[in-house]
Amino acid sequence: MKKKLLAALLASALAAGLLPTSACAASDYTTANATLVTLTDSAAKASGKYTGYEIDGTDVSITAAGTYVFSGDCDNGSITVKKGVTGVTIVLNGLTLTNDDSAAITLNKTAEASLIAAAGTTNTVADTEGSSDENAAVKVKSGAALAIGGTGTLTVDGNAKNGIKGAADAVITVAEVKLNINAANDGLSCDDELNITGGTLNITAGGDAVKASPDTGDTENPDTTSLGNVTISGGTLTLNATEDGIQADGDLTISGGTFHVKTNGGHTTALTDDSASCKGFKAGKTLTVTGGTLTVDSADDALHANTNVTISGGTLTLATGDDGVHADNDLVIGAKGASSTSTPRINITASYEGLEGTTVNVYSGDIDVAASDDGVNAASSTLGERSDKYAINIAGGDLYIDAGSDGLDSNNDITITGGKVEVYGADAMMDAAIDYDGTFTLSGGTLFGAGMEPTAGTQAYIAVGETSPTGGGMGGGPNGQGGGQGMTPPGDANGSNGNRPTPPTNANGTTDGTFTPPTKPSGGKADGKPSGNLPNRESALGIKEGSVITVQDSSGKTLCTATALGSMSSVIFSSADIKEGETYTVLVDGTSVGTAEAKLGTTDSSSSNNTFKPGQGGQPNQNGSQATVGSFKDVPQNSWFASAVQYVTSNSLMNGTSTTAFSPSATMSRGMLMTVLARYAGESTEGGTVWYEKGMNWAKNKGISDGSAPNRNITREQLAAMLYRYAGEPDGAADLSAYADAGSVSAYAEKAVQWCVKNGILTGKTSSTLAPKATATRAECAAMLQRFASLTK
Repeated sequence: MKKKLLAALLASALAAGLLPTSACAASDYTTANATLVTLTDSAAKASGKYTGYEIDGTDVSITAAGTYVFSGDCDNGSITVKKGVTGVTIVLNGLTLTNDDSAAITLNKTAEASLIAAAGTTNTVADTEGSSDENAAVKVKSGAALAIGGTGTLTVDGNAKNGIKGAADAVITVAEVKLNINAANDGLSCDDELNITGGTLNITAGGDAVKASPDTGDTENPDTTSLGNVTISGGTLTLNATEDGIQADGDLTISGGTFHVKTNGGHTTALTDDSASCKGFKAGKTLTVTGGTLTVDSADDALHANTNVTISGGTLTLATGDDGVHADNDLVIGAKGASSTSTPRINITASYEGLEGTTVNVYSGDIDVAASDDGVNAASSTLGERSDKYAINIAGGDLYIDAGSDGLDSNNDITITGGKVEVYGADAMMDAAIDYDGTFTLSGGTLFGAGMEPTAGTQAYIAVGETSPTGGGMGGGPNGQGGGQGMTPPGDANGSNGNRPTPPTNANGTTDGTFTPPTKPSGGKADGKPSGNLPNRESALGIKEGSVITVQDSSGKTLCTATALGSMSSVIFSSADIKEGETYTVLVDGTSVGTAEAKLGTTDSSSSNNTFKPGQGGQPNQNGSQATVGSFKDVPQNSWFASAVQYVTSNSLMNGTSTTAFSPSATMSRGMLMTVLARYAGESTEGGTVWYEKGMNWAKNKGISDGSAPNRNITREQLAAMLYRYAGEPDGAADLSAYADAGSVSAYAEKAVQWCVKNGILTGKTSSTLAPKATATRAECAAMLQRFASLTK
């Protein structure tokens, strides 16, 4: 407690200017109020008020409280505060100091000191690349406390490993100072607590830029007492890191400050190592943002917490190659009861999934999300496909979503009680603006989107067009039957398509009875990027990118106007102005496409039958009761994936998620696919310490997969790669130039994707996009397995 109190007092003193004026201006230091120490390459010389020091050549040890002012230029020297010494102020008054075998500045155990860059001075401390002792240019040992401040400039070069490093139970506080850190590994790091209250920090790091991480892996002296907390309340931080921008193994709290964070080259960097972490802000426990301006360009998640994320204030601009904001547990945006639509302000300009958590709660704020996969996703890799904990709850705020797959996607429930939601998603049979697996309750707010209708609630809505992403009626076959969207499964010459093939066993396609695993890279990042392998539909309502959609009441009053971001096969709209039983008109570019009677959510949206009166170009909702495949109520016989589900279940490759559900829109994990392919090869997958162990071991032994990340969602290119390796890596390449994103196919999967496209196993998500890193659903995997079986028979 003592060291933490001292750190806080020092930080307050620095911020308030309560230290002696001599601590601020270089010219004010004299032998009457401080001890002046001059360092050269050959010696250190000292004189002045305080005598608590020892000199050994160019090494200076401070043994008692006092103010010690250092200047000069020394290629191999050091400043050390001895164990247990407190009340020390170290002033850098134009100092350049390097140590070639240890830290340039060291606080020994339980020491306490402030480190001040004098006004108008430029100072540099560094170690050398060969240093191995402290592995930092500035080292704060166990139980010590260091406060860094002043109005001058301090540059720290950690050439061996770290820039500034605090050990177990150490506390580091940074106040008003211009601090430049260049580090081979971590820039500014402290095991216990790291506090930043002000200053200008520019950090370039080969590891994490800012970090609090207890060394629990030390087998001799594991750190089991440090908190691993980072707290930032002010300052301007420009962070460029190869790994995480800011990492706290404990809690990460942001209440102020201006941040410019870039990790691993930014959001356009394709990650090939699944274990790599290059997030913008990362917390092992909770991540809380109550203020500040955060600009992040990260290859991995922009904000990530292993438990909860709460954002109640601040302005966030996020571009990421993975999730914008990710919480393993609860993600909360805004504050309960708040009516503000401007606080917090979150603009996710690029992401895989925009907002993700087991439960996502939005209470207030102005939130814009651009995502290549789901805009808002309630899911968790640890809980699996189904959990009653999954929920998206929107009670306020202004939420605008532009998603490449589902806009609002909950693996259980969605509840909207307030706020304004405008949501766009992929217009494909398994992807839509609104998608859920539980109950969708609509009891307030304003909603504009497409996809699945509400199933409960007290506020009326209208729905025009095809409002179920799993329904039939818009397929690619005659009269809307069959495969849908050009997805009719390829058959054999005699029309059958359900027989299991005998795949080639060698990489060259021969079958000599032995299997030679093909040589392959380890694969891309296992959690992949955007979802679904279905092309967009041609909207029956005539909606395309740029179409202006208008909702009018019976008097012709306009209640809603929106500009479509792409094809929409349905329109769902609700607000306080919509009255149950009244009729409303939907217009596209000024032309009526139909009318609908407002209604409340039913208990089963799949069997709802809204009153749709076609206008010009309109088609009725075709989501009425219909025959299903087996006992699966979510697999209509006229759905595009019906025959594929029949194939995989009748051949015992895949099972339903219950006796009445196949869950076609659920994701497929890598472990599931390994297990399915093992079953396909006739292997038993029963037993094992985990359900996927047998399948995973088989896949590794046969060279089908490296077995990594079995719980991660499988991507389109990963699925193609496993099928291609199973087939023996046969020759045959397709020209992918028609797809604008063909260049995003990972190198390890390029031949596999070309082969699958050439043979009709994999098709484009749209006519011009391939989406190789898209997450595949259970229905999509079933369809690709069926096509693969038919092809290789």
